[in-house]
Amino acid sequence: LSGLGVPPLASHLFVLYYGVISEITPPVCASAYAAAGIAGSNPFKTGLSAFSLGIGKLLVPMVFVYSPAMLIVLDDYFTYAEFFQTTITCALGVFMISASVAGYFLVSMNGPSRVMFAIAGLLLVSPSATAAFYSLAFASPVLVWQIYARYFSQEPKSGVV
Repeated sequence: LSGLGVPPLASHLFVLYYGVISEITPPVCASAYAAAGIAGSNPFKTGLSAFSLGIGKLLVPMVFVYSPAMLIVLDDYFTYAEFFQTTITCALGVFMISASVAGYFLVSMNGPSRVMFAIAGLLLVSPSATAAFYSLAFASPVLVWQIYARYFSQEPKSGVV
């Protein structure tokens, strides 16, 4: 990574972060095997569940590489504006990807809503203002529908009436 112009600290944290994430990613997923032993469940299914729920975490190290301002410590790359913009959009992007994988935000999501939310989340994770505007275009219909279905729909909110 250093040969590609990535600052040394960002490249080291990139590798470290993926080493830490190996706890939930196949084929290692040691945490999933331990959790499956405690829960008495299938280790493979537990590993897949852990991976699918943590898939948004796989994108954060990419942000370290593309926007080192998020690391705060690199004076050549750090500005407060870029730090806050990168951190907020990255957090929202990971949240949107996680919500699309889980299939639930304010109410359950259908297939197209999940795809649109996932695309919006991927665009938000990239540190670019243009990508953030495109993300808004993908996320807006889903957000409007979620708010409408949650707060303005006449259907009961739970199975108990």
